[in-house]
Amino acid sequence: MTTPPPIEPLEAMPLPDGAVLLSESAGATASGDWRRHSRQLVLAALRQAMAERQLNLPLGPELEADDPGRLLALNRFALQLAVTGINSDQVEVDAGFWQLAVTAPQLLVAACVDEDNAVVHFPGVLTGEEFIAAARSAPELEGTIPLDLDRFRGGIDRLFSLVQLLDPAALPRLALMPPSAVLKPAVAVIDWLSVLLADTLSGLGGTLQPATAYAFRSGVTAAEDALTVLSIPLGLGAGGALVYGEAVADCIERFQLQLIPSGTTNPERLRLRLIGAMAGDLLPDGLTLTAVQGSHQQTITSQLSTSLELELQGAQDLIEVSLNAPGGEPLQLPPLRLPA
Repeated sequence: MTTPPPIEPLEAMPLPDGAVLLSESAGATASGDWRRHSRQLVLAALRQAMAERQLNLPLGPELEADDPGRLLALNRFALQLAVTGINSDQVEVDAGFWQLAVTAPQLLVAACVDEDNAVVHFPGVLTGEEFIAAARSAPELEGTIPLDLDRFRGGIDRLFSLVQLLDPAALPRLALMPPSAVLKPAVAVIDWLSVLLADTLSGLGGTLQPATAYAFRSGVTAAEDALTVLSIPLGLGAGGALVYGEAVADCIERFQLQLIPSGTTNPERLRLRLIGAMAGDLLPDGLTLTAVQGSHQQTITSQLSTSLELELQGAQDLIEVSLNAPGGEPLQLPPLRLPA
C-alpha cells in the first residue's frame, strides 16, 4: 500500500498594502444586502483607520450612513464611495450624483471588500476634477461608469491628507456634463407647501420652514401672505467665490438667499430675498441677484445693502434664478415652476 503524499498547507493570500483587517466586532455586522453590508464594512474600516492614526475627523451622516444612495461627509468634504470585491480590477461608479454640480461629490473613494475575511482595501481617491477627466472615455455618462482601480491614487492616506490640509471650498463640486447639456427638471414651488424639497435645492443646504416660525426665530418679517420660506445659507470663500453647504461655516462673510412663495392658499407670487446671516448685517458689495422669466429679466446688485429683493408673478414660463459674486462662478438654481 502506497502512502499518499502529504498535503501541503494552503498559503494565505497576502493582504494588499494598506488594507484594513477589521476587528472582530466591526466585521460581525450583518445585512442581507451585499451593497449595504459591504458599505458597512467600508465605514467600519474608515473609522478603524482613523483610530489607528489617532485622527478625530467627523464622519457622517449620523443616520443611514450605510445607504448606498447617500454621500458621506468626512471633515465637511462630500465623499462618494465606490465599492467592489477584493479581487476586482474595476469598480462601477454611480454617475447619478454627478449629473448636477450641486449634488456632485468632492472626492470619490474606491474600496475593495472581502466580506468573508473582513478585509477592506482602499486603492485610492479621485478628486472631482480627476474623476471628470477619467470618465470622459466612458461610452455613457449616465447609470454607472466603470473605472480601472489603477486610476485611483494614494490609498487611504491620500484621503486623510486631502480632508485635513485643504479647505472644502478648494475642491469644487463638478458636473459630468456642462450645464447647457443637462436638462434640469423644473422644481414645482407648490411642493414646498407639503415640505417636499428637491435634491438640487437640499444639496445646496436649503431648508424649509413655515413663514410664521421663520419670522419668530429670525426676527425678520415675512410677507403677511407668505406661505413658507426656503432659506439657502451662502458665504464668500477663498478669492471671493460663492460657497454653499457645510463649507459656509468657515466663511467670514455669510448671508442667505430666501425664496418666499406667497398667496391665499396656493403660491401666486415668489419673492427672492438676499439678506445677511444676522438681521441688519451689510451684504458684501457686488453680489448680483438675477431672475429670468420668459422674456422678462430682473437684476439687482448690492452696494452698502442690507438686503436685495425681487418679486415674480405666477406665469407659464419657468423662473431661472442666479446669484453672481465678483470672485467666482455664479450659483444657478434649478428652474422653478410658479403657474399663474
